[in-house]
Amino acid sequence: MKQQSFSNLEYENRKKKTRKDNLLETLEEILPWADWTEAVQPYYYHKRRGRKPVGIESMIRMYVMQEVFGLSAELAEDGIYDSFAMRNFMNLDFFEDTVPDASTLQRFRRLLKKAGLDVKFETEMNEILKAKSLRLRKGHAEDAWLMKVSKRKKRTAKPAANNGKTSK
Repeated sequence: MKQQSFSNLEYENRKKKTRKDNLLETLEEILPWADWTEAVQPYYYHKRRGRKPVGIESMIRMYVMQEVFGLSAELAEDGIYDSFAMRNFMNLDFFEDTVPDASTLQRFRRLLKKAGLDVKFETEMNEILKAKSLRLRKGHAEDAWLMKVSKRKKRTAKPAANNGKTSK
């Protein structure tokens, strides 16, 4: 068992659980993580070269959060850094683990789509929720960001070129 950090202890002693906490805890309990991991295994990247691949279950969890909360890949990555509930759902410890980046999630989504597992997972999740008399109302988050804009000098209007023609 891992030793708990001060931030974990503080979070567990909060006075109220958020809707996000409750939703992610419910998904944690009811979704067939081992079955889904096994379904992805034949299609997943195996370490041949380059950096170590992210664990399949971690990628499935990130994918589920992206779907449920309507996040872009970048917002899913940022959300894990920002939200304690999301970090707990991912089973990440920042002392030992790294958050999968947005491009890794995008590649994983393509892998699921190519194998037809995206539809399979969504169908199974809906069936499980229905059997538990639950309905998922997916959220939506907008990407908002600031962009550096270069300052341009004001241009003065130039006289129109007459293309070698003379005017009368």
